[in-house]
Parts: sequence; C-alpha cells; structure tokens
Amino acid sequence: MVSEGIRVFQSAAASLWMAVQVLLYSAVWFGALALLIKGRGALTAARRAAREVRLNLELYIIDALFIGPVVALLVKGVRLSVEYSHLELVDQTLWAQAGHGVTLAAVVFAGDFVSYWRHRLEHTRWLWPAHAVHHSDTEMSWLTLSRFHPINRFSTAAVDITGLAMLGFPAWALVANELVRHYYGEFIHADLPFTYGRLGRLFVSPVMHRWHHARDVVGSGSNFATVFSVFDQAFGTYYVPGLCTVPLGVTDEIGPGLMAQLRFPLVSWFRALRGASVTPERRSSPV
Repeated sequence: MVSEGIRVFQSAAASLWMAVQVLLYSAVWFGALALLIKGRGALTAARRAAREVRLNLELYIIDALFIGPVVALLVKGVRLSVEYSHLELVDQTLWAQAGHGVTLAAVVFAGDFVSYWRHRLEHTRWLWPAHAVHHSDTEMSWLTLSRFHPINRFSTAAVDITGLAMLGFPAWALVANELVRHYYGEFIHADLPFTYGRLGRLFVSPVMHRWHHARDVVGSGSNFATVFSVFDQAFGTYYVPGLCTVPLGVTDEIGPGLMAQLRFPLVSWFRALRGASVTPERRSSPV
C-alpha cells in the first residue's frame, strides 16, 4: 500500500516536472520575443497581466497533475476503440506509403479542419459555459492556452483524436499534431502585433486569433481555426479588420479566482436544467 502510494507520488512529481520544463522553455522564448518586439513595453504588459497569468498557471498545474494523464489514457482508449470497431475511413497503410512528410502535413491540416468544427460547437449555447473559461482571460498571453476547464479539455481531446483516428493516422502523427497545435497555439495567443500580411490568408496569425477573443464585438463570432485561416475563409467566419485593440474576455459573470472558474459551467448547466437560460456570449450563438 505504501509502495503504491510512493509510485503514484513519483509519477505525479515526474509529470509536474516535465510540465514545468515545457513551461520554462516557452517562457524563455516568448519572453525574449516580447522584449525584442515591445522593448520596455513588454514589462508593463507583464505586470498588467500578472493576475491573469497566476490563474493560468494554477490551471496549468491542475492539468499537469490530474487532467493530462487522464486525457492521455482517453486518447489511447479512443484510438483503440476506433480500431476495434473498424471505424477507420482510411487504411493506415496509405500513410505508411505516403511517407512522414506528407503524413505530417496531412494530419495537421486534417486536425485543424476537425478542430475548426469542434471549436464552432464550443461556441454554441450548451457547450459555451465550459469553453467560456478559456475566453475569460482579459490580458491575453501565450499562457492563455493553459486556461481550459477540465471538461473542455476532455471534450477537445475526445473529438479531435476520434476524428483523426478515423482517418487512419498512425500514433506518431497524432502526437506530432498535438505538439504542432500546442506550440503554435501558444504563439497565436501571445500578445504580438503580427498579421502575416498576405500569408494571413493561409495561416492564422496572433492578430487574427486575438479578434476571436474580443469581447462582445462583431469579430467574436469568427476565427475558429488554429493553424490554417483557409477554413474560416471557406466557411464565412474570417474576420481581421486590422490590429485588435478592443477589450478582451467575456460578458459572462464567471467571478474571480480558480474555484469560480471551475464552478462556472456546472452552475450554468444546473441553472439551465432548472429552467433558467444559459446566457451565452454573442460569439456563442448557434452557428
């Protein structure tokens, strides 16, 4: 019993240490980039965002200790279930023949297509309360990517992995897709004035995604892709009128602090089931 407890503790400690290392790498990179782009203004922005960053770090630690390992098991379970049920639409041998380069490009593109529609669903009435936590950051930074409610983390992993597993992508490609989406996701959440110019019509830029996080404005129902902006253009949700200088966040009354963030979707759904309406953001209206 004691030895089992020690193993659990060691596993949790190892998971947390790995998460801290990943966090430190990102902190050094984005800190240096912010100083290069903004100079002293980067320090002012960091002080202004201190409260939001603290909450993001709390959710990051919870995810590393408790949510991440469970999501990893969920991913394996989903993939095995798809294979066992013969739900694959594409034979895995196709990707073996295509080669690693083609497979990597295909999995990231297909992954962004799946996540685009999953993301749009998260902005509908019943899924919005869990996703609102992510949008509640009023001082967006690369750490905003860490602000996800556990329920939203589970649903995201389940939908995205199911879609890609049905397309027959091998395990290494699924991992590679997650890595690309994670680090590029941090980049587009960073407070950077990059629009990419003409390339913005192909890839999602930090400015484009910042408009997605705008509070109660026209653009808040737009820009659902993570990597390729072509999906928003194809389905009429592309919106980049210029640099985004409007307020960020949500109009929902979530409340300050970690516990308020964790309670919000549960309270919202409970009230809805009792007959009170969930009041979604303008961005969360049915699509």
